[in-house]
Amino acid sequence: MKALYTFFLGCFCVGVMLAQSDIVSVEYFFDTDPGIGNGIILDIDPDIDILDQNFNISTTGLSQGTHRLFLRVVNADGSSSMYTHKTFRIYDMPATNSADIVEAEFFFNTDPGFGNGNIRTVSNATVMDRNFSFSTAGLPVGTHKLYFRVKNSNNEWSMYTYKTFRKSDVPLTNAADIVEAEYYFNTDPGLGNGTNIDVADVASLDENFNITTSGLPIGTHRMFLRVKNSDNRWSMYANKTFRVSDVPHINLFDIVEAEYYFNTDPGLGNGTNIDVADVASLDENFNIPTSGLPIGTHRMFLRVKNSDNFWSLYANKTFRVSDNPDTNMFDIVEAEYYFNTDPGLGNGTNIDVADVVSLDENFSIATSSLAIGTHRMFMRVKNSNNSWSMYDNKTFRVFDVPEINTASIV
Repeated sequence: MKALYTFFLGCFCVGVMLAQSDIVSVEYFFDTDPGIGNGIILDIDPDIDILDQNFNISTTGLSQGTHRLFLRVVNADGSSSMYTHKTFRIYDMPATNSADIVEAEFFFNTDPGFGNGNIRTVSNATVMDRNFSFSTAGLPVGTHKLYFRVKNSNNEWSMYTYKTFRKSDVPLTNAADIVEAEYYFNTDPGLGNGTNIDVADVASLDENFNITTSGLPIGTHRMFLRVKNSDNRWSMYANKTFRVSDVPHINLFDIVEAEYYFNTDPGLGNGTNIDVADVASLDENFNIPTSGLPIGTHRMFLRVKNSDNFWSLYANKTFRVSDNPDTNMFDIVEAEYYFNTDPGLGNGTNIDVADVVSLDENFSIATSSLAIGTHRMFMRVKNSNNSWSMYDNKTFRVFDVPEINTASIV
């Protein structure tokens, strides 16, 4: 028996693309386009601009499998919209079980056939919701799948459900004391061939050890450690990754010189000199001019030299050189505003202002002529030297005036 699917197609605003005339008909088809006007017609509200309805569409004649439903509209002048579509699938109607469950069975990995699994006794029930204990004693170590299915009183078996799991070795429990420990770096020399660590006979080992790395080259290494018990069994190793670095150079001499440069290193001693006293460490503020640098982003580098003629690594700082802002020495003599589009300097709507050095006033600006929606208001001022400022702006929205209800509540 095939399932019957009914589509509820809501919010199809497909008439928007046909905004010049009303929608007069709607048609749908499955899978293959029969041509405009040859689909199945749907009953719609007459003469509407936008289509927003729910439709019941039968899938009775369709075969099992995946299908696509297409829908399009035609307006009053005969123009057709692009279609909208939906992909869906038709399945067999699942059989409804009206008989009680009377038997259950499970098996591992391979299906032995209906009724040949490991039987579990169950009470006659419509639905089974129970916990079972399954023994895995006969299974080898590795990954397995457990399958489970049930049978009803009509002698019909269900589909199986299954679970994947892994069986591991039972871990060996250590009942003997630890009597020996060893470590090695990077490559395993073999059990008992590492560097010995002196330990007391203990059940568990929780100690700190000093392990020298003096013979290792500069770079990244791994240290491995393992222990042996009195039954002559070695543990798995524990490991730690670490890095051997150069011994840092310790400065025992005073700082006698400092220099800075911008952007490109001119070489040690070729930067701009900074006069410093002979000190062990340098913690001062310096005034460094940037007057010769072009507008833009730059980096300043600084380093010092000690009395043993060793230069330090540099410290650096990124900064930006900007234009000097124009300082206004003249009074503000004029102000104007406009909405959305700049009409040009002096062509906005004038605001009456007194001659002042700075403008800090509130103005009432009418928006009655603006359409409903979002707008931007721009404002700028002019000084007595006939120079205009940059504009300031504000985004706002004009709404419909809400209707006032004057009816009395009775």
